[in-house]
Amino acid sequence: MARYMVTHHSTPQASQEEVIQAARQVVASLPPGTEWLSSWWVAESGKLICEWEAPDPGVIRASLEPAKAFFPIETIDEVQWIDPQWYR
Repeated sequence: MARYMVTHHSTPQASQEEVIQAARQVVASLPPGTEWLSSWWVAESGKLICEWEAPDPGVIRASLEPAKAFFPIETIDEVQWIDPQWYR
């Protein structure tokens, strides 16, 4: 399965409860073979960066539909993991 980093720009008017509900909808509707792995909040820029495994970017876009009002997608980039141990 391919791995992706999705960059979102947050919308400051969202309440914590609204964001939680949208995230629950996303998780509940994920198709088989699609997984939201982790997220990082970049407070300085107001961005959220999320790591995903999915068959393709279109599946991620469709899965994130319930949350797009709170965290619009800026980019979806396919990535490959690099182990720092390789360089020691």
